[in-house]
Amino acid sequence: MPISHEKTVIHIYLKNKSLVKDESYEKLAPEYADKAKSNLITMNILFDINTNEEARKLLNVPEKYSSDEWIIVTAYYAMYSSATALLAKIGYKSTSHSATIVALEHFFLKKELLDDKYLAMFKSALLSKEEIDSISEAKEKREIAQYRVTKEITRKIAEATRKNAYDFVARVEFLLKA
Repeated sequence: MPISHEKTVIHIYLKNKSLVKDESYEKLAPEYADKAKSNLITMNILFDINTNEEARKLLNVPEKYSSDEWIIVTAYYAMYSSATALLAKIGYKSTSHSATIVALEHFFLKKELLDDKYLAMFKSALLSKEEIDSISEAKEKREIAQYRVTKEITRKIAEATRKNAYDFVARVEFLLKA
């Protein structure tokens, strides 16, 4: 019987120690979940800086400033910390974002504890975060317009990722209590 591609990939992550089985991580699951909640708070503060005129004025935020890219980054890390909590609950530590995705698929999606939509949210946020990171680095060298990124696109990504972060973290909290 042939070994599935997924089992081969997870085996590679285990072999190169990007994913490590260690029962001592189980006790860290609540701490990772708390970290996810802290990231949601930071995400909301950043969202308020964008949307609350009173807060902008109080903090002396320049008119053209937008925190959208940081909303995306903190939303992603809220989801990543939640994913890390799930893996910790079953005694695994991941040191790679890719290994985390494969482990979620292997340990939770296949067992139908995590729906496809939650994994898609996490993957989408990862792509958004990577796009924002590359844009941030490039911004120092070139104008954002050269990368065809507009404030409207970034705002839409930020809003969608923010909503997904809440949904993903809530689902993981449910699974952690199960």
